[in-house]
Amino acid sequence: MVQFRIMKKRVLVGMSGGVDSSVTAALLQRRGYDVIGITMQLLPKEQEKQSACCNLDAICDAQRVAGKLGIPHYVVNIRDTFKEKVIDYFVDQYVSGHTPNPCVECNRHIKFDEIRRVGIEMGTEYVATGHYVRRVFNPRTRQFTLRKAKDMGKDQSYFLYMLSSDNLAKTLFPLGDFHKSEVRQMAESMGLLNAQKPDSQEICFVTKGTYKQFVEEQLGSTPVLGGAIVDLDGNILGLHDGIHQFTIGQRRGIGISSPDPLYVVRISPFNRQVTVGPKGALKSSTVQLHTASLVNASESIIGKSFSMKMRYQMVPFEIVVQSWEGGRAQIECQVPQEFTSPGQSGVIYDGSRVVGGGVIA
Repeated sequence: MVQFRIMKKRVLVGMSGGVDSSVTAALLQRRGYDVIGITMQLLPKEQEKQSACCNLDAICDAQRVAGKLGIPHYVVNIRDTFKEKVIDYFVDQYVSGHTPNPCVECNRHIKFDEIRRVGIEMGTEYVATGHYVRRVFNPRTRQFTLRKAKDMGKDQSYFLYMLSSDNLAKTLFPLGDFHKSEVRQMAESMGLLNAQKPDSQEICFVTKGTYKQFVEEQLGSTPVLGGAIVDLDGNILGLHDGIHQFTIGQRRGIGISSPDPLYVVRISPFNRQVTVGPKGALKSSTVQLHTASLVNASESIIGKSFSMKMRYQMVPFEIVVQSWEGGRAQIECQVPQEFTSPGQSGVIYDGSRVVGGGVIA
């Protein structure tokens, strides 16, 4: 009798040392996948001991979990790529008067591109992460869609809008159908050492001080130039030491005395001017996006109504897509919005489905 050997599908799991990625690896193993773990070294060596998440202990935790599961585990050094695509971008954006979202850029360039690159070298069919998000196949369009997680308090779809349907076809998100409490319970039942490990709430590479101090340290000998703080009519109200210290919508720490609250309403990198005004001056009905992409590139969205978020925690608001071409888009808000910060991401939803998004221009 001829015996046929059923080959398991191989998946490369990004393991950060936290409970989410550890349970991801364990669940996929239980579902019959041939699981390989990978942990990426991101930070300069001198920062690894200081970071709250991407540190040497995290690598050790990932290795210990992989050992308990009996799966191979590799550590890959991508420090140079991380510095170029995430850290340098972060600094450049602040110096340009923007407010960047490093988690979006890390997902765009690191957590998927780099894992896929290594996965191809290892011959894996899928990559997987511990993100709280769901991928759903639409049989009508024959496309994979990206949807919000079951646990709305942990949903991370906002940070993954750049993933295309083709990307999703080879990506697995096992935690999308679970609540975080269930994931911790599973970790406990599996005997994983990090079952109660707290979640990191910090920017991994800002290991000490404030982000403003970090930007200045990264600039080194490059002078940080100051400028004027002006009102809406251009009248000079005071001086500042660098536009990297300000974000759109900021109220505290402006350094200007006024009987009425003042907010940062505009930051100009060309003349290093910071414009302040009343809260009402922050409202805008139009949002411009760059680096814009759709999950399903062939979807027709011009003139259609959707909802959008411009910050991770905000309540979505209603919009109409006015234009979308060449990686740039114009969005019309049904109700004028405050705190439209260049550098943050505008993510478009159709109910629980992620349509796409881009960086606010």
